[in-house]
Amino acid sequence: MTPHVSIWDRANLPLTIGSIMAVTVAAFQGLAVATITPVVTSDLGGESLYGWVFNAFLIPQIVGTVLGGREVDRRPPWMVFYPALALFAIGLIVCSVADSMGILLVGRMLVGFGCGALFSTVYAIIGASYDDSLRPAMLAAISTAWVVPSLVGPFIAGSIADTFHWRWVFVMLLPLVLLSGALTWRTYSTVVLPRDPANEALSRTRLPLAIILAIGTTLFLAGPDLTELARLVGASVNNVPVLVSGAFVVAGLVLIAPTLQRLMPAGTFTLRPMLPAAIAVRSLAFGGFTITETYVVYALKTFGELTSSQAGMILTIGSLTWTLGSVLQARWDRQDGADGRPQRLLLGVLFMIAGCGAIVADVLVTQDIFWPLAMVAWALTGLGIGICFTTATAMAFQYAPTGQDGLVSSSFLLLDLFANAIGVGIGGFILTGMIDNGRGQPAAAGTSMSLSLIFIALALLAVMRLRRSSYSATATKPSPGT
Repeated sequence: MTPHVSIWDRANLPLTIGSIMAVTVAAFQGLAVATITPVVTSDLGGESLYGWVFNAFLIPQIVGTVLGGREVDRRPPWMVFYPALALFAIGLIVCSVADSMGILLVGRMLVGFGCGALFSTVYAIIGASYDDSLRPAMLAAISTAWVVPSLVGPFIAGSIADTFHWRWVFVMLLPLVLLSGALTWRTYSTVVLPRDPANEALSRTRLPLAIILAIGTTLFLAGPDLTELARLVGASVNNVPVLVSGAFVVAGLVLIAPTLQRLMPAGTFTLRPMLPAAIAVRSLAFGGFTITETYVVYALKTFGELTSSQAGMILTIGSLTWTLGSVLQARWDRQDGADGRPQRLLLGVLFMIAGCGAIVADVLVTQDIFWPLAMVAWALTGLGIGICFTTATAMAFQYAPTGQDGLVSSSFLLLDLFANAIGVGIGGFILTGMIDNGRGQPAAAGTSMSLSLIFIALALLAVMRLRRSSYSATATKPSPGT
């Protein structure tokens, strides 16, 4: 492929703008829901199911991600993207009219499934349509899709929830979905991705495995919350026996472990350079980021005594520094190319450890949250994830076998979702369990957030393996099957 001078050249401009717009819709949704979830669960009487507002989105996204990645390698991208966008919109409508936690979770499931297929399509298009020298810049441009949502999304969502009602937050997202479909039609309806018939057999097995993984993840996360989930569906249960809950957890692990291993490139869980370790760094860092994001909002709202809009502004700062970090890595990549990517991964992960560590320490030591410290630490965390997340994505596409861009994109998106679902779900179990046992909200929130440090420490281990690798960061793409 002949490299283009810029992603903003006339030949690339429609594709660049269309992809940015597609991500913008998902960005608005994610930031808005993270901001209003404490209000929503309180209004619907679902505080004990706080983590399931996110789990209900993430678990179906596992299946949507793999299905989208498989189909975009087999058929024109628009045939995957637009049905996904429609399902996304239907889910928002269901959430807006929900009068119970059960209905809300159904809407979140539809949004999650659609979002999974949407992201697989966008990333596959980026991986196949841009030269390796341009991908860091394109991935940085994708990060700018979070700029406007991060500037106004949390604040607007919080203000609407405080002034009117949280239901209108979901309604306001629907015009953005329509706008995204209109602006991407011209480009996505004409994009053609490379095909490799040899990948068909591999792709065929991935969807059943993704369904098994989603079932296993559901069992694992549902085990500790069986009593509340049983009440959600109308069962008269006072307390589910511990042995039953434990059986659900064990059954989930039995399904998860072998299935996830088969879905990932060989060597992902041993952090083998290059492609497997790059995928692991991206997903572990993202999991650590979302764990902290989820429970720092809870902390700021409950015992930090901030309003939804004020907590949203702190999230906004982190989103802006994420974009800054992504732009910086693209600039550095133009200077030293692929050789400097492992060093940039290390810098980003160290920033994340410092930022998340400061928030966790503040909450656990003071049994409170000092919002100015949280704001600065979250800004540092955002800068770190912006550097390492985008760099790891560029490395994954750099080593993606030809014709497998959809498969690779669905692999790293799937591991993102799994790390996110497991991390946030376990955090929610810790949060509700500690509060139910009288440990207090600050101790519970701080302990839940401390999970993020485990995820980021594992990402650091993967980065160290990448830096010590004898592989050259400027190696050419491997051929299919290598």
